Amino acid sequence: MVENAKRTRKTSTEKKKRQILNAAVRVFAQKGFHRCRISDIAKEASVAYGLVYHYFENKEEILNSIFDENWGLLNKVIDNAAEQNTNLEKQLLTIVSVICDAYRLAPDIIQVMVIEIARSSKFLKTPKIKTYEKTFSRLAGILRKHQEAGEIDPESDPKFLAYCFFGMIELILTGYLLNTLQPEEGPAFEKMKSRLVNMFLNGIRIGAQTPLQKDQSK
Repeated sequence: MVENAKRTRKTSTEKKKRQILNAAVRVFAQKGFHRCRISDIAKEASVAYGLVYHYFENKEEILNSIFDENWGLLNKVIDNAAEQNTNLEKQLLTIVSVICDAYRLAPDIIQVMVIEIARSSKFLKTPKIKTYEKTFSRLAGILRKHQEAGEIDPESDPKFLAYCFFGMIELILTGYLLNTLQPEEGPAFEKMKSRLVNMFLNGIRIGAQTPLQKDQSK
């Protein structure tokens, strides 16, 4: 009976924390991290104001928890892509697809991850910043492998390229979230993913030349 009671309390605690975190995502997306208050999160979660503080020290800790959950998933996606015995285009398309599909399925989470955490990065604890940096290092590892195989410009820094790749995705999602860029629908949305990957690859592949480079080689 004692063990059952402990399990019940643990389950109840996890449900309440999940309830608060889900509410925080919605409030951060609607009001922005800096403008929202703990009372806003409590109201959205339909819990007592003090209960939020029972589980989280402040809203910065809530932001860190949201980061942990969702950025960890992105790292798993990149690790899975790295394990694929396939070409670079398919590996990058896997990453793009998961991120863009997440926008369709959970736009509030993507807004918090893309916009609010970027603006509030100073509130992330040092280990979180290292986790953030490891994501780019993981992608750089994929790019470096293909660079060593002679597929990518040998003069390009793989980590720099990783930042460029994620930068393309981030700005497209920002346009969607701010309603300054109209999201494609249906098959066009799938084509957008491939187009984004190909635009990136056309700039880094061996043999790919820009118009300026072609003029200089004449």
